[in-house]
Amino acid sequence: MKKKFARPVSAFLTPALLLGVPWTAGASDPAVAEPVTPVMSEGEIEQQLQPHATTRSFVPQRGLARRDQVSQSVSLAIQFELNSSALKPAASTQLHQLQLALSSQSLHADRFVVAGHTDAQGNPRYNKQLSLRRAETVKQFLVANGIDARRLDTVGYGSDHLLEPDRPHDPRNRRVEIRDIGAPSP
Repeated sequence: MKKKFARPVSAFLTPALLLGVPWTAGASDPAVAEPVTPVMSEGEIEQQLQPHATTRSFVPQRGLARRDQVSQSVSLAIQFELNSSALKPAASTQLHQLQLALSSQSLHADRFVVAGHTDAQGNPRYNKQLSLRRAETVKQFLVANGIDARRLDTVGYGSDHLLEPDRPHDPRNRRVEIRDIGAPSP
């Protein structure tokens, strides 16, 4: 009878360690943990909010074209307390980056819409109210940190404009969108 030797544990661990697989992969419950989202820098926010010119051709054979300004937006994962418009302490880092971007040379004269969004969990009417309160909280933070209130409008969409429509309960749907609506009219 041939003797079977058990492989040492290290034979299984070495490939995992070489591939950088952590011992705890799958140990935490992703449904319970809040998603970790990186903080967007002032420069990243500013770049996404700057309007870019687009060209649309009305009569291509004659070469006529019209340049339009496309309003730009950025979605930020601002953290709020559960079912509340109270900011979590971690939200201030992202909001300070937003305030710096809105104060930048390229955006300092523009107006913005602060739009609150929720996921599809819960009552749609409540979600609209909650998303508006959250947008107002972001506006209050920005105004308290030097942004002119006349430059900011707020709206709450609730779950009407999901970022992940195929996954209505995805936490990424809970966000605050900042949309550049251009310079105020004279």
